[in-house]
Amino acid sequence: MNHTGKLAKLILLGAAMTTISACSANPTIAFENQGNPLIRHIYTADPSARVFGDKLYLYTSHDRDDSDLDAHFDMTDWHVFSTKDLNNWTDHGAFFGLDDISWATKQAWAPDAVTRNGKYYFYYPVEQTKIGVAVSDSPTSGFVDPLGKPLIDKTGNEQVVGTEPIDPALLIDDDGQAYMYFGCRDARVVKLKENMIELDGDIQPVKINGIEQYTEKSGGGWYGEGPWVFKRGDYYYYMYSNGWEKDTTLVYAMATNPMGPFDYVGEVMTPVGAGTSHGSITEFNDKWYVFYHSKVLSEQGKQRSVHFDEIYFGKDGKIIPLQYRR
Repeated sequence: MNHTGKLAKLILLGAAMTTISACSANPTIAFENQGNPLIRHIYTADPSARVFGDKLYLYTSHDRDDSDLDAHFDMTDWHVFSTKDLNNWTDHGAFFGLDDISWATKQAWAPDAVTRNGKYYFYYPVEQTKIGVAVSDSPTSGFVDPLGKPLIDKTGNEQVVGTEPIDPALLIDDDGQAYMYFGCRDARVVKLKENMIELDGDIQPVKINGIEQYTEKSGGGWYGEGPWVFKRGDYYYYMYSNGWEKDTTLVYAMATNPMGPFDYVGEVMTPVGAGTSHGSITEFNDKWYVFYHSKVLSEQGKQRSVHFDEIYFGKDGKIIPLQYRR
């Protein structure tokens, strides 16, 4: 069975619990959690889990059924999903995409979103060289580009932003300071102004102690891409992917300052074998969860599927590594 046919079969198997509403430009799809992978009716990757009010929102990139599998991740839009209980979910559709951006034409990759002052801010990388921001009054629709240009741009600026400024991840600290982490191979961080659409100071490298001996081919603590930062207790956790080899996965470092330096700890989870690793960790209803993707439905790394699992922490604050089971 081909990849699309396999996915179609899964949709038909779940048809009894799927409903479609044509009340908006992007029809919503309701579905139930049947265990991993969570999202089965479309291919999704790079999940960014955010809690706004009493709901968890999951912002993902979208591996299309008709993607050019020979291209370098041929992705054109983003989806957002929501839930109140992790059992009943709503896919709010492709709420933002390349057609909504005047200055980008390709590679709609791993996003993130935050809320502040009653607004929702969606951060997205495009063209392997730029990061933009869109703003809305709703977490699921109505996003517009207020700048008409990138927030981060590699053009003539590689020494500052790094070789591939992608994968934005946001943190608003307890004191209200916003930070944006980003970068492939070159880890970067920059403060944002309160309006969330302007940089506040210089872009700086992220220092991770204890990874000096690792290389791109060795895995371990080598920094690859996909940063995600959250705070728990006194610690800031800096999660990221350690590359693209067969046994690479999500790893993390810890610090007591959001700017670092961070000290490398180890794996968040055992390898999934998707070819890429990108995820998020958040607390929801007093439990902690890690969201990530695999290639379990398609058996190839450019049509991926989002999963999630509960995770636990030791008394020392370290993550107890999740044992991935297919």
